[in-house]
Amino acid sequence: DSGIAFAATYTVSGSSINNDPHSGGRLRGGLWWDEAQRIGVEGEYFMLGQQSSQYQATSTGDPILARPFFDIVNGQQTAALVAFPNVIRGDIQATALTDLQSGGLWMRFDPHGIGGPCDARSGRKLDWVLGYRYMKLEDDIGIHENLTSLDPARPGTFVIQDSFSTNNSFHGVEVGAVYEAGFGPLLLEALTKVAVGNNHQAVSINGFSDITELGLLERFPGGILAQRTNIGSYSRNELALIPQLGMTLGWRVTRRLTLTAGYSLVYFSNVVRAGDQISTDVNPNLFPPEATPFSGPLRPAFAWRESDFWAHGLSFGGDFRW
Repeated sequence: DSGIAFAATYTVSGSSINNDPHSGGRLRGGLWWDEAQRIGVEGEYFMLGQQSSQYQATSTGDPILARPFFDIVNGQQTAALVAFPNVIRGDIQATALTDLQSGGLWMRFDPHGIGGPCDARSGRKLDWVLGYRYMKLEDDIGIHENLTSLDPARPGTFVIQDSFSTNNSFHGVEVGAVYEAGFGPLLLEALTKVAVGNNHQAVSINGFSDITELGLLERFPGGILAQRTNIGSYSRNELALIPQLGMTLGWRVTRRLTLTAGYSLVYFSNVVRAGDQISTDVNPNLFPPEATPFSGPLRPAFAWRESDFWAHGLSFGGDFRW
């Protein structure tokens, strides 16, 4: 199946990003172990096309460009300049990427048919499913600046980079039910499933500042929101749930081929998102080159921040059976 999916993602500075409709695909197949279709095996793989959001701005000083943060030392909202008249000129680019994919393999069986007669004449069938579910959700946010000083007394250029990446890898047991009914050439399939298992959460935070003065380049760890206080790689394991709901209508074109249209909803609990790992509480004494002697709190600080992910959408495709 292929279709349009709507994914609710994270929020940065009060604005949702990467929640526009985008395409994806699903491939599902299986086989029955007996002619009465009482027990079988089935598998699927689906993915949503990579979502991306981008912001880019350039200024020679007018208009003013700045990156807001909260000065934890002085207890006030302030900003790091990107462009300001007679002080600095520059450009900034921010990019956010989201990628989702999943696969599963399960047994499908009719509890009423095993060991007893199967009422095929009713045109209705209720199967239980039991198996394995894998899901992977990745996020990346990068902020890049190129700056040039306009102060003749302090010439120089600056390249500043902040990057935040998260990865969620789920492995678990999936149970559910699939209901099928036929009404002449019209077919209906409804499913409900839930997977329970381990979500391996991983967060990576990096940042650097390249400062060139008098033709000499020096690289310092830390940008604006990524500093030595939160830069690093972190991982842990958490319990997570992945419920799914779906309904598909089919129109039998031939004895083997059915055209389908459906709706599906997927929910992924206890995930880490890149935007949630960004803290705007900053000690400006950390800005490269770091103040010596250093004073004040070690902020930004890393802290695990979880949220939930959901995706839903329409699908169109075909079902071929032999």
